[in-house]
Amino acid sequence: MGNQGRSGKGPEHIGTVLDSLFKQQGIAESIRVHRAVVDWDSVVGDAIARHASAVHIEHGTLVVEVENSVWMHRLQMEESALRTRINRHFGEDIIRQIRFRLGSPSAPKDV
Repeated sequence: MGNQGRSGKGPEHIGTVLDSLFKQQGIAESIRVHRAVVDWDSVVGDAIARHASAVHIEHGTLVVEVENSVWMHRLQMEESALRTRINRHFGEDIIRQIRFRLGSPSAPKDV
């Protein structure tokens, strides 16, 4: 009895339980969008990730810290392609814009 999930068909997978809880609490969307920060390195690749780090999301804008003005200029020129790559990774348009700022890309991420 104690091993049966809500459906009575057996235990539920923890991911299913968490998804349901997040939806009930209204935070599922926020968690999904903030995955763009967490997944930045794998989506953009090592060459870019060594010089730029996603920091946080502000109203659909991904804020990225870049180590110097040369990389900032390069990434600004690639903003549309990077945004497309990120949105394809998630299967929907979760990022409307990427804003680059000078900073320390190795700093801890503010998720």
